[in-house]
Amino acid sequence: MTEGVPQEFLADAGSDAAMCSMSVAQLRHAYMTGDLSPVDVTQAHLNRISRGDPTYSAFVTVDADGAIASARQSEVRIRTGQEVGALEGIPLSIKDLINVAGLPMTAGSRRLASVSAVDADAVACWRRAGAVILGTNTLHEYAFGGTSVNAHTGTPRNPWDVSRICGGSSGGSAAAVAAGFVVGAMGTETGNSIRRPAAFCGIVGFKPTFGWVSRTGVVPLASTLDHVGVLARSVDDVAVLLGNLSSSDVRDLGLHHAQDRSLLSRASSSPKMSLGIPSSMLVGLDARIEGAFNQAVRHLEQIGISVRIVELPIASLWTAAISSITMHAEGALSHERLLTSSPEAYGSDVLARLLSGLAISKGEYARAQAVRELIRIEVLGAMTGPTGVDAFIAPAVPDVAPLIQPGAFVPGDAPWHVGPTAFHLQRLPSLLGLPAGAGPVGWTPAGLPLPIQVFGRPWEDSKVLWLLGQAMDVIPMVERRTVAHV
Repeated sequence: MTEGVPQEFLADAGSDAAMCSMSVAQLRHAYMTGDLSPVDVTQAHLNRISRGDPTYSAFVTVDADGAIASARQSEVRIRTGQEVGALEGIPLSIKDLINVAGLPMTAGSRRLASVSAVDADAVACWRRAGAVILGTNTLHEYAFGGTSVNAHTGTPRNPWDVSRICGGSSGGSAAAVAAGFVVGAMGTETGNSIRRPAAFCGIVGFKPTFGWVSRTGVVPLASTLDHVGVLARSVDDVAVLLGNLSSSDVRDLGLHHAQDRSLLSRASSSPKMSLGIPSSMLVGLDARIEGAFNQAVRHLEQIGISVRIVELPIASLWTAAISSITMHAEGALSHERLLTSSPEAYGSDVLARLLSGLAISKGEYARAQAVRELIRIEVLGAMTGPTGVDAFIAPAVPDVAPLIQPGAFVPGDAPWHVGPTAFHLQRLPSLLGLPAGAGPVGWTPAGLPLPIQVFGRPWEDSKVLWLLGQAMDVIPMVERRTVAHV
């Protein structure tokens, strides 16, 4: 048996299903030992996409020729003993809001379809690490919505139940990972657009600290909220994918250059950790979601991590409103030219959000930012000092993925719904630029994921990711799901 590769995979190593279920580490080991080749693995993923994507609609564009060419280059580097990257020969995909050289970029709209001349900086980082880019993924129009229901470029379907949404806005990216079309994907998040699709699709989604990843080459929505992040099937894969997104791009003024980018440094030597539950923000939870969350908390306590209630009264009251004001005002500014000249270019739900942003005055926006700072002080204060917690843990969504239905709103997340819901708890880390991840800690009898989220202090991405992994370990190895049946 080859180290790191499950025996059942090697027993049928030539099958698409086996190759499309493997992790980054397993594939790299199989490449280095000669058990598998990047070309064969890439072709297996392309075959799976060809067979399954007519149902799942995870892709806008599939670049089969370009992917095979990249895989051949990886194969040559491996076979000739050249230096290989951390993502050498790994099949990945990119949200269709991010420039991929030679491919059209639509942003999920009916107006855009121009071919990108160069890669976005984040895509270039992955290519330098040897990644094989298979194509671009479907999304909510202009990344401004929570369902990825999209009449222009296709609505991705949840691989665990095709009658349900994937969530948005990085819905196609999540579907591609969950269906085994790719090992991992790049997404973006302004409110909860990575973690919500990951939560609904039973995978891991991680939004790093604001400023970790360059946004150059990404269609902007809200400049103080936009993040680039990753989706994968495990915490370990997320760590590798995110760890290879570091750059010195000077074009993104929000990018930080001097931070420690090491990930998954195991916390065994750290002092005893503690997690806070923002209980006042946990309203309207489905019993299945709440039960899985409570089970994960008990598991964490059993392994020595303390968990306690932490009240966040300002955040509980104001997160939804301040996030909406900021997102809508900045979104309207980003889209001002097209919005005023051709409002008919937008879908109805996105148009409603953008028009509401136009109605926000400079004074209202400034007052919202003042309250945003109060929220920041409260949340960071709860994670500071000897009585502070290391991070927060909560359910990732209040219910399982809703059914696909006309319109493009998630219940409780319409453009100006600002009452307290657990959906808005997801917005808190993005509003404050905090590292945050979501992943499954259980499954319903019908096979739908039950997810949690963890978020923590700025630049403690490694700790947050490690804690998320510890919580996900509540699922016994033999009960873990890898990819949905295609």
